[in-house]
Amino acid sequence: MFYFDANVFLFPQIYDLDIEEAAKAKEYLIALVEGEIEGCTSTLTWDEVIHVIRKYSGFEACVAAGRSFLSFPNLKIVNVDLEITSIAQRIVEEFKVMPRDSIHAACALKYCNGEIISNDSDFDAIEGIRRRF
Repeated sequence: MFYFDANVFLFPQIYDLDIEEAAKAKEYLIALVEGEIEGCTSTLTWDEVIHVIRKYSGFEACVAAGRSFLSFPNLKIVNVDLEITSIAQRIVEEFKVMPRDSIHAACALKYCNGEIISNDSDFDAIEGIRRRF
């Protein structure tokens, strides 16, 4: 199973698919929909997706993006609870990454054996995280 970072959901929505990162993110999402790979993400990702879509495209688009995200085929959405937050705190302290990245990394470690799909190279500094993109 792979943990999907928020940027994988955002890139195909906010960038032209001629941009390599947007096209690659779409490929990962198609693989998830078609059941070629298993994936999860956290409730935090919902927040990030609709926040960015609202900023770029307005309220109606963010509502639609939120609904679409919540019904994304084959995507398991995991909670950010005290255990995840405690792991994230350790990651912030040890690897000096941003809090949201540490939450995503904590989820990847707990639910996906550290496998994460993201173009964010900040994850490369975190021991136990293996990034693909």
